[in-house]
Amino acid sequence: MNKINSNARRTNYLFIIACLFALVLNFCGCEGVKPEPDPDSAITPLDGRGGGIITFYSGQSGNRDIYIMNADGSGIRQLTTNSASDECPAFSPDFSKIAFVSERDNSRDLYMMNVDGSDQQRLTHSYDAEDQPSWSADGSRIYFVVDSTNRTEIWMMNADGTNQVRLTDNPYRDERPIESPAGAKILFMSNRNGNYEIYTMDGDGGNQQRITNSSGHKIFPVWSPDGEKIAYGLTVISGSGTQGDIHIMNPDGSGDVGLTTANGRDENPCWSPDGNSIVFQSERDGNFEIYTMSADGSNQKRLTHRSEWDGWPSWGRK
Repeated sequence: MNKINSNARRTNYLFIIACLFALVLNFCGCEGVKPEPDPDSAITPLDGRGGGIITFYSGQSGNRDIYIMNADGSGIRQLTTNSASDECPAFSPDFSKIAFVSERDNSRDLYMMNVDGSDQQRLTHSYDAEDQPSWSADGSRIYFVVDSTNRTEIWMMNADGTNQVRLTDNPYRDERPIESPAGAKILFMSNRNGNYEIYTMDGDGGNQQRITNSSGHKIFPVWSPDGEKIAYGLTVISGSGTQGDIHIMNPDGSGDVGLTTANGRDENPCWSPDGNSIVFQSERDGNFEIYTMSADGSNQKRLTHRSEWDGWPSWGRK
């Protein structure tokens, strides 16, 4: 496999694929930027108050690094500080570890660290770009995608990086694997039929089934903690621009309900551990920031107020 320049990979994968329509994300400052909480007076993000903790990545430090904060937006703490990009954090099921992506060793690989940022370890060594880590329900495996320039496939491995196994194999883009809470099914998105649609498959990659079939791109699907609902982002591109909203539906694709209607893109949802709330990223105020809302779409609240992109939130509990 040809080694891909890390900057080109980042443009190809994060900017193009995550946004789905080959547009570079706008990193201009947002209007009405508010100061960050004073770290000396803020609640420590590891004490679990305010409904848990949220990890995300941001370009605030000049390159992309991983942060953690209380679920009310207080106590923001930077976990990674190297000069390369660190992105796509995901809590382990017991919330003691964070899997993430880093380019620190001149390739885009998967890493793991403790929830306080200590003991950062490299898990994979590949010439192709690896992305979008998520954990199995029992914490023994990590799912991820491998980007081979013009296609992405879903893989899984043991949590220590051993026993890597490919689960999908087609000339399209299969992405965002998320195992169900019971461990029976893997949720993912794919553009194999044109639009990005949502699919499920068995743990060994078999029995791949499409569960959505409608206009617009269905992206970043995630199970609710009880496995009874799926949240996802619905992105529609038209002559007037791009609109993205957060939806929820039943696991078979029925009962679809839209939760947000703001201008711009709302996407990348993640449920709170108790299933009562959803965290997501939104550009409704001119720049991608982190927001939360109740699981029925009410009580929408902006958590971050920063001059650079904040996104890819994962909600944990301590």
